[in-house]
Amino acid sequence: MSLDSSAQATDAPLSDAAAALEYGIPPKQRFNPFHWMRREPLGALGLALIIIVSVGAAFAPFLNTFPDPREQGLGPPLEGPSADHWFGTDRFGKDVWTRVLHGGRISLKIGVATVLIGTVAGTLVALLTAFTGGAVDFVVGRLVDVIIAIPSILLALVLYTSVGQDLPDLPVLPRQEFVLVIAIASFFMPGTYRIMRGMVLELREQQYVEAARVVGAANFRIMWRHIAPNMAGLMIVITSISLPAAILAEASLSFLGVGVEAGTPSWGADLSGTTRTYFIAGPWLAIFPGLALAITVFGFNVFGDSLRDTLDPRLRGRI
Repeated sequence: MSLDSSAQATDAPLSDAAAALEYGIPPKQRFNPFHWMRREPLGALGLALIIIVSVGAAFAPFLNTFPDPREQGLGPPLEGPSADHWFGTDRFGKDVWTRVLHGGRISLKIGVATVLIGTVAGTLVALLTAFTGGAVDFVVGRLVDVIIAIPSILLALVLYTSVGQDLPDLPVLPRQEFVLVIAIASFFMPGTYRIMRGMVLELREQQYVEAARVVGAANFRIMWRHIAPNMAGLMIVITSISLPAAILAEASLSFLGVGVEAGTPSWGADLSGTTRTYFIAGPWLAIFPGLALAITVFGFNVFGDSLRDTLDPRLRGRI
């Protein structure tokens, strides 16, 4: 090989494999969904369950056997599962299959809205207070400690009954559902804040943050250009893990009778109230809404655990 060709070869950019051999840098690995499904079968199962439930909820008006889940007298009261009523009917003759499909819309809508509000708000507060530090960080931290000390269901009940009449209706969420979202998000935000605050305290001591300070970058630029992007992975994990808890919280409040408006199809509401007195005569009234709730929570739980392992930098090399 001539000297000119050697020089050209030296100046050419190295590939990932060549860089690994030359400098000891591990090659950059790309995410392979099929490899992930083989390594995380439970996560793939959870994702499949989430897709099935989401499709059923999104296309409930087209998949149900009757148009209105509130309509009474669609069949004989407490009729078991049949060709006309796949999941049977309740004591008013309402179609249980139709109510289960539409109940998924309520549970997923409230769960997603709750987690988004709680996660985004908790992350923003943690980023602003932990990065700046000082008295504001101390006061907010103690306030969060007080909120965490209050039982979550009790906190949601207090907020639901105290501010429920003052909040307006929204185009996407009726007032009662909006109140439910705010009440449930109130006890997701402190937990998110505590987790994110620890991460911000760790990230602000990294060398690239110190280098940004040395070159004169403002605090606002450091927060949004250097720290916030590195928190995205943890935010995704917290969201996926918090979603089943939010769905269960909505079902719990509806079970206690302070959830959605009476008559609205909801998995928790259909398991509560006077319906419970008919579970022996019509066990399908408890089986199908409870099974839908259990499948949804299980799917989000196992998918969240798998997502955490995938996005964890210490475990990322496995994927």
